[in-house]
Amino acid sequence: MLGWEFPPLKSGGLGTYLYHFTQELYNLGVSVSLIIPYTGSDISPGFVKILQAGGQAEVIGIRSGLTPYASSLSMSSGGLKEPYGWNLFEEVSYYTAKAVETGRNVPCKVIHCHDWMTFPAGIELKRILGKPLVVTIHSTEFDRTGQLYPNEWIAGIEKSGLLAADKVITVSNFMKNQLVEKYGIRPEKITVVYNAIDLSHYARKDGLHKPDEKIVLFVGRLTIQKGCGFFLEAAKKVLEFEPKTRFLVVGSGDMLYELIQKSIDLGISNNVSFTGFEDNVSDYYSIADLFVMPSVSEPFGLTALEAMACKAPVIVSKQSGVSEVLRNVLKLDFWDVHELANKIIGVLCYDAVRSELQDKGFAEMQKFRKWGDVARETAQVYNAAYNGG
Repeated sequence: MLGWEFPPLKSGGLGTYLYHFTQELYNLGVSVSLIIPYTGSDISPGFVKILQAGGQAEVIGIRSGLTPYASSLSMSSGGLKEPYGWNLFEEVSYYTAKAVETGRNVPCKVIHCHDWMTFPAGIELKRILGKPLVVTIHSTEFDRTGQLYPNEWIAGIEKSGLLAADKVITVSNFMKNQLVEKYGIRPEKITVVYNAIDLSHYARKDGLHKPDEKIVLFVGRLTIQKGCGFFLEAAKKVLEFEPKTRFLVVGSGDMLYELIQKSIDLGISNNVSFTGFEDNVSDYYSIADLFVMPSVSEPFGLTALEAMACKAPVIVSKQSGVSEVLRNVLKLDFWDVHELANKIIGVLCYDAVRSELQDKGFAEMQKFRKWGDVARETAQVYNAAYNGG
């Protein structure tokens, strides 16, 4: 298996996904070797064999006697740091060479790649090893750029990986339709495997200090994809009616300074707080009166599940995969700032609405998909790829 993030090196949902996913594959008896970029740090979760491309391979706690399914997984070349740095293209090139060098000696039945950074290595390993290639695409270049000015080089790598793959996995029908439309991938080649929630990692924490203000929360990378600008524009409108409201932005990204300046230009900087990246966000979910995910193009949206598990009311954009599977949330188009402001005000002002979203959303999470479901459905794709189905 090849991947770009794995805790503690992670920037968003992909790292969370790979941690829980590989753990559940282990529980199914599937042995995984994960090739990640070199981190400069030992990573030993105990259920996956981590191979760091470009550094000393780290072998970790794999139960003996299992037949390896696949894998080279990758992170990034260099020290433990932000996995999407300014020299990302150079790191992808370096990782590709080192991952192929490492992966060609890993016995496997299937090669599984996650996102474009690992596709070149996966394509080459498929050629060398003669094994079927499965790719999971968690976000496309069109998503990451908000459908505006996608990088043609990255989009080309994505397309080449999708075409070379024997099987493609997406995390929503929203994403599947995009692959058909943008890249011309045959629908029958694509399997939708929705993400899941681990409730042991997300629980409401009572008794936390909460300021004498209503808290509206955003959690995510500060990029055009996540709709942060629309969040601030809605905040401006909300504050005209509910001035004792604090808008809390948790995350880091290339738009941080632009968003800080935008809050100043809108005249709302005294009511907006930027915390930077936080690994454990349950504290923030627990004090939030409302969580908003206004993504422009979101293949899934794990943060919505996390917030609901912590009993936070949730608003999500219709342009998100998670909106396909959630019932007890409010939904709207990301660009409709007026409607977003109206819904925020409604939740903040009406206790009955807020309580119903909290209670029903929490109950929905108790019955929601678990990571074992993701692993079982993916293992079925592995079997189909291996058996030529």
